[in-house]
Amino acid sequence: MDGAGVLSDAPGSPDLSWRHDLRMLLLIAGPNVASTVAQTLMSFVDYAIVSQLPDPSAAQAAVSSSGMVFFSVFSLLLGVMVCVTTVVSQSFGANRPRDCSAYAWQGIWISMLFGVGALALWPATPTLYDFIGHDPKVRLMEVRYTQIRWVSLGAAGATVALANFFNGIHRPKVNAVSVIAATVLNAILTYTLVLGRWGLPAMGVTGAAWGTVTATLFRTTWLLAAMCFGRHAAPFHALRTWRVNADKMRRLVRVGWPSGVSFVLDIAAWSVLLVFIVGKFGTVHLAATATVFRYLEMSFMPAVGIGIAVSTVVGRAIGEGRPHLARRRAALGSAINMIYMGVMGVIYVVFGPGLIWIFNGDAAVITLGAELLAFAAVFQLFDAVGITYSNALRGAGDTRWPMVVGTIEVWAIMICGSLWVIRAHPELGSKGPWIFATAFIIVIGTTFWVRWRRGKWEQIDVIGRTEPDAADFEIAPSEPAVAEAAGSPEVAAEPEHVGRGSK
Repeated sequence: MDGAGVLSDAPGSPDLSWRHDLRMLLLIAGPNVASTVAQTLMSFVDYAIVSQLPDPSAAQAAVSSSGMVFFSVFSLLLGVMVCVTTVVSQSFGANRPRDCSAYAWQGIWISMLFGVGALALWPATPTLYDFIGHDPKVRLMEVRYTQIRWVSLGAAGATVALANFFNGIHRPKVNAVSVIAATVLNAILTYTLVLGRWGLPAMGVTGAAWGTVTATLFRTTWLLAAMCFGRHAAPFHALRTWRVNADKMRRLVRVGWPSGVSFVLDIAAWSVLLVFIVGKFGTVHLAATATVFRYLEMSFMPAVGIGIAVSTVVGRAIGEGRPHLARRRAALGSAINMIYMGVMGVIYVVFGPGLIWIFNGDAAVITLGAELLAFAAVFQLFDAVGITYSNALRGAGDTRWPMVVGTIEVWAIMICGSLWVIRAHPELGSKGPWIFATAFIIVIGTTFWVRWRRGKWEQIDVIGRTEPDAADFEIAPSEPAVAEAAGSPEVAAEPEHVGRGSK
């Protein structure tokens, strides 16, 4: 550790240990976990509030299924925007601070274009839900909720790009504070608009949608202001990198489009499973599955926070030319996730009926929900591995192979298997599809671990590390600039080696 209290990776340093790696990972992961937990709470609070409506099962089913439809579309943009972490963290490690903000701006411009295009889906939304064929009362709420959410799609993508900029430069606290503030705002707005408190009209599920849209726009503004004018903004020159940069946009899209396609096909598969296949068995099965997913979010969202930290430290280590550190820190992240998600699996088994009862007092929903939580407990450890190594591969820029293999596995195992079982063994109800969902998660977790172990990612160069810095304007290269950005006790930085490719 140096005099500034910053962890160092200098050759021969006693900090080069698992304890050093653990501290580094946790310092970065802590705010990211807080962010993902806050995002989970946003969904959790919305679900709890709409559960107070006169027909809670219908409201729960509507919010869950329409949320999946929204994310099925948003996931293409989301998959590209999460790769902002890849290009920013590698640029940060290669000592290119102004490139970091330039990549964030490219993410914003892509998101805005995508958001404008998504508005065309507004008139097609009723037809979509006609095809899905849910109960007319549920369908009406689904249409209204989804149409309102389309308004915020572009801002949601920009928010992801900005959040991953701060993750990439090892300033995750900025992101965490913004999402916590947005979560509080969303809770207040949802409570007042859904139930009609403080003199406002009761809007039902529609009020939950408007609360989410407003909170999203609030957070986008917060993060953009922080990037341009915040306490750590100076080294990145965000006010001078705002223009469209064809080269950087191309690099971001090149590494991001496979991730986006993967997100689309993966979330679409889950939407088919949860909305279409499980929906065939009626409202009780939809409500039980929706409630189980609220608890699964409490399991996998913190693990995603650890995964984001793994992606960040992997990207930075690669930018510095030190893949051995990327391997070691990915393994540590996987161990942390397995411990956490393993504990959650035990909780699902022991307290299953009580957990379901918190949201729904229907005896049929409680019984089925507890059985589905048992399936979730089985795949927790494999999900932990899959989350960790998918993020590690993304941080390294290895996105095409996981897209192809992951897509084949999710549709062949989970969807085809589910369609077969509901025909061959309809007496299983929604438990049949959950059996194949469990098998899929076990297989894909193992697949991503094997891909990482084989090390193909070490041959990928995302940002052109061996090329000159292709900036749009001249600023003298400055190692102290990056060291200043990273040299805080809140993160584990390695200022002696930034941008030198030392091993």
